[in-house]
Amino acid sequence: MATPLPLPATPAARPAEGGASRPPRRRLPPEVLMSTLSVLSIVALWYLATLALPPSVLPPPHTVVKSMAELAGTDELWSDIRISLTRIAFAFALGMGISLLLGFAMATSERAGMFFRVWVVCGITVPAIVTILTIYMVMGMNDRAAVVGAALTVVPFLAINIREGIKSIDMRLIHMGRIFRASRRQLIGSVMLPQVAPMLLASARFGLGLVWKMVLFVELLGRSDGVGYRIEHYFQMFDMTQVLAYALSFLIVMMFIEVFVFGLIEKHIFRWRHG
Repeated sequence: MATPLPLPATPAARPAEGGASRPPRRRLPPEVLMSTLSVLSIVALWYLATLALPPSVLPPPHTVVKSMAELAGTDELWSDIRISLTRIAFAFALGMGISLLLGFAMATSERAGMFFRVWVVCGITVPAIVTILTIYMVMGMNDRAAVVGAALTVVPFLAINIREGIKSIDMRLIHMGRIFRASRRQLIGSVMLPQVAPMLLASARFGLGLVWKMVLFVELLGRSDGVGYRIEHYFQMFDMTQVLAYALSFLIVMMFIEVFVFGLIEKHIFRWRHG
């Protein structure tokens, strides 16, 4: 009978110098790292572009940041941001409300889908400037017209998203719930809403992104206050530093709303996934 070969002894792990193990290195999360690199690449490209263009056409980033810091200490910037955010809130609520009704009707009724299809296609095809100018001519140059004009330009796009989201509901789960004699409240709260919640949140984010751009456009065309008006004012004066300072300041505010506010809402809605 063959004698088994002895196994080599496993060398003992050497203790770290100083008698204590080194703590693991902390690494940035991939999302934070890539986002930081993305911002740095934009700044680098901006600096490269300034080499080919005069400062009056494209001021360097540090000049714009300095102007933003000066604006942050004035009431003018915050007053304009407050006015624009108020219009965005009303336009978003109006546009989202109409889109929910329209999308639900088109998804649940074949006749409603055929009837409103032409409306939606026309709304997508007609340029936003035509819709906004028409609303201004009909309602006058006032805040109500600005809100309605901004809201109506985004309704067709949101209605399509909502319609497709509602159509994607798995009817088999609803039938199963009925077999187990689930109440209407249980079907809506436990079966339908979890399926449409991701679509509604995505549509809300998409709608907010469209609405705030449309509000700035509406202010540029026909209002005497707000961030859009201020951008147009400095554009007429060919002051690109102030134009970019206002635009980036408002962009930061909207990114804060998108990342933190909608992020908290998303975590609250989908907390059951991590439970």
